[in-house]
Amino acid sequence: MYPETCTHLARNYGPGNDLLVAKADNRIEFQRWTGFQVNPDAILCYWPSRLDPAQKGIDLLEDISLRFVNVHAGVQIAVIGDWIGRNQTHEEIMGRIAWASGGKICYHRFSEDISMLGYAAASGDFGASLYEPCGQIDQIGNIFGATATNRDTGGYHDKIQVLALEADGDDEDRGNGFLFRDYDAGGLWHGLAKSVAFHRRSPEIRAG
Repeated sequence: MYPETCTHLARNYGPGNDLLVAKADNRIEFQRWTGFQVNPDAILCYWPSRLDPAQKGIDLLEDISLRFVNVHAGVQIAVIGDWIGRNQTHEEIMGRIAWASGGKICYHRFSEDISMLGYAAASGDFGASLYEPCGQIDQIGNIFGATATNRDTGGYHDKIQVLALEADGDDEDRGNGFLFRDYDAGGLWHGLAKSVAFHRRSPEIRAG
């Protein structure tokens, strides 16, 4: 569960390593494994949650994902997770979206090895929870050096502090991700767009 020792990574790393270089190496391996266009400089947005329309908002992602990667050059969206119960509808939808994206979106069922490599590869992990008593993906993503983006609810309200930067005039660099308010496709788009804008900043700002 830690990037220093996780056996599923292409390259282990810790506080003493160059975070952006290590994540780029893991991103290349993840891209090769999942069928993405290989680009170590891509902004990889990682959805590591089940395909649950009742709580996790997978239908919101389905609404925006193709348009989002077409509008935002250099962005990739990875979805690693299983469907709920016997209904494979959302697995089929995500598969069609991935195929139509031409290598900008991928979908794969959950396995521990590819899920953990995804955290190491990700620029940021994200979700769209209707409600969330605790949540884990933000915590794991932060451990692996990824920003967290999710709806401002429950555990995510408690744990995600919106990034503020000295470069933008704040007193100090602080925060670990981005929140959005509305549980709809526009809200998710807004949250992802804020994350992408941060990951387009200079390496010096992002590594800090």
